[in-house]
Amino acid sequence: MEFAKKPRQSQQERSALTRNKLLNSTLQIIDAEGWHRASMQRICEHAGVSRGAQTHHFPTRESLLIASVREIVKRYQSDLTEGPIRLQNLEAFFDFLWDATFNDNLLICWVEAMVAARTDASLKRVVADTDASSMTAMRALGAEASQPNGPVRIRGTSQVEDLVELTVCLLRGLVLQQGVHHDLSEKRRLFELWTRIVAEVA
Repeated sequence: MEFAKKPRQSQQERSALTRNKLLNSTLQIIDAEGWHRASMQRICEHAGVSRGAQTHHFPTRESLLIASVREIVKRYQSDLTEGPIRLQNLEAFFDFLWDATFNDNLLICWVEAMVAARTDASLKRVVADTDASSMTAMRALGAEASQPNGPVRIRGTSQVEDLVELTVCLLRGLVLQQGVHHDLSEKRRLFELWTRIVAEVA
């Protein structure tokens, strides 16, 4: 009996796999233990990747952490833009933001990055630029969600976008609270109150 041979991965595929292992391990360590515990040695051990392979993709710890910052935002925005619920209405979009915040570790990692950037000049530049582009995208998605018939700009859209930005800031604050106060039901109650207030003025 002859078994089919498993196709060999190309160098490009192996390289992409190694890179993803490093990024995933970085995010998992940041989520579980915080930004400053994400040392190169711990990341490589967690990823099962040699230091030589790590150096090939990310020569320094800073380059890996900066790549992880961009990866956080990329994945978070992908979650939002691929969610079919987002176009129904603003309330549904806010529910989706809640799920994207507390159903995975992406926003936790992002808050860790923002806190670390406060005292790290090079990281601050990357985080500030990445955050600005991310917030612009989320404001646009919120405006689109408030207009079920299509993303035509209407009077009041800028107010909706401001409310979306305030909602994102609120969720970031709730993530920080979750690190100390673990009762998610109370946070959900407050977020639903905020959603009702927004519905009245949007």
